[in-house]
Amino acid sequence: MDFKQLEAFQKVVEKKSYSEAAKALYVSQPTISVRLQSLQDELEVILLKNNGRKVELTFAGSIFLDFVDDIMNRKEEALKTINKIKGLSINDLHISATSIGTYIIPPTSTAFQKAHPGVRLSLSFGNATSSINQLFEKKTDLVISPSSLENDKLSSEIIGHDMLVLVANVNHPLAAKNDAINLNELKEHRFIIREKGSNTRNHFKTWCETYNFHPREIVEMDQSEAIKIAVANNLGIAIMSKFIINNDSKSDQFKILNVKGMPIHRPIQVFMLADQKNNLLKQTFIHFLKKQLTD
Repeated sequence: MDFKQLEAFQKVVEKKSYSEAAKALYVSQPTISVRLQSLQDELEVILLKNNGRKVELTFAGSIFLDFVDDIMNRKEEALKTINKIKGLSINDLHISATSIGTYIIPPTSTAFQKAHPGVRLSLSFGNATSSINQLFEKKTDLVISPSSLENDKLSSEIIGHDMLVLVANVNHPLAAKNDAINLNELKEHRFIIREKGSNTRNHFKTWCETYNFHPREIVEMDQSEAIKIAVANNLGIAIMSKFIINNDSKSDQFKILNVKGMPIHRPIQVFMLADQKNNLLKQTFIHFLKKQLTD
């Protein structure tokens, strides 16, 4: 069974004539007859009968027609979707991301551009606040962030999960402790934290407020990579994404500390303007993001 047979059957039913169906499909009448005969032979049932000069459906033919109409409609939908995807080649897509996107977006972008070589991707990285502001200012199309944000003007979708952990260098004094570390002891050590506007910084602030914790020494840095290097060089301890640590080639130089209230779980989300949530290009890229994190 093929589409040409189904198309011939559908057209004969519509026109109630083999000759008229042949004209509509720009083929000869014998071609229509052969296609329909082969279809009936395959199904081992009579679909059409002649009633004078008109062709009518048999009972089996009327049942089969419903399925044929559905199949042909789905075919048209599929072709329209494929044509839209082909059209992605003339579009640009700008993506903004927080630090976690540094580890997610590059491999995703490579896979995406192999599938859609004509799409022009541009990437930028910043903290959660600045990235969302870019979205509202229409300077970017998508934002990848572990932020939790509710706004009627935004559409969001969870594409994965992450957790924040308190990390030290393996040679740090606290790294030898396997039991839960006392918060009074913890506050004596230097903390390296992200700048204001960072989602990680906001979680750290909430954690401090929840446990009435006040570190005595804080060093602020505006990049997760810089914080990771500082911890690796035993310059202090820091709350960091476990996703980032796991993707580091030297992850064995870090020790996750056993501390009350840790780890902190957070979703990784993609944000876009609400009126763009059905945009095919954006949804196609989101599909690639989900697949990347699943794999």
